Amino acid sequence: SSGINAEYGEFQVIVLQGLISLKESHVSMRSRLFNLEGRGYLKQEDRQTDIKGGMPLQINTSTNNEINAAEAHSTEIKAARETFNFNSVRVFQRVYNRECTAGSKVLTFNEAVALLNRLDFKYYGDGKYPLSHYLREIVGSVATVTFPNFVQAISMSISKPIPLGYKEGFEDMDLDKNGKLDAKEVFNMMKKISESCYSWADVEDFLASTDMDHDGKMDYPEMLKAFYFGE
Repeated sequence: SSGINAEYGEFQVIVLQGLISLKESHVSMRSRLFNLEGRGYLKQEDRQTDIKGGMPLQINTSTNNEINAAEAHSTEIKAARETFNFNSVRVFQRVYNRECTAGSKVLTFNEAVALLNRLDFKYYGDGKYPLSHYLREIVGSVATVTFPNFVQAISMSISKPIPLGYKEGFEDMDLDKNGKLDAKEVFNMMKKISESCYSWADVEDFLASTDMDHDGKMDYPEMLKAFYFGE
């Protein structure tokens, strides 16, 4: 589009194109937020699933069935490794979040490497190079590893690398660094990268179309689902 500022990255342009498409179609996604039947359907899509078979994965969390729960968790991780998609990223997000200490949303570099090793993501480049080297390259001298960086390393390990523009664009838009994009952050970016005029309602509609957990924001897995996996 001639209204797009060329100095901005691939992800920001993709987001803008999504807004343009939404505005031209005159489809109001906000109505889905108030449709109880629609909300239930969307929540069911985002349930924990057996990615390989597409059936709901029942994980027993009862203290009387800890062995069954551990086996189910192992099956979930294995399925996530075999098929890399939105559900896979959600699985890895849950594992990552469980490792974060109370009040923290990031892991230290060493914690992230240890977790990747436990998940058997140790190498990349057909097993030639330690994955920790790639992780250090993408985080630089920073002492912590965000979830987008964590899943970026996983994608490299399984030879399905996510283009770095997605991670970098998401981090640029996430001004408060809380791991989610709210309407204000998206609206501010839209004003910077386009000469077109977008209303607050346009941004709300756009977020509603990507918001799978109905928290009014877009996290990194939701962004990947909308723009990378194309689901």
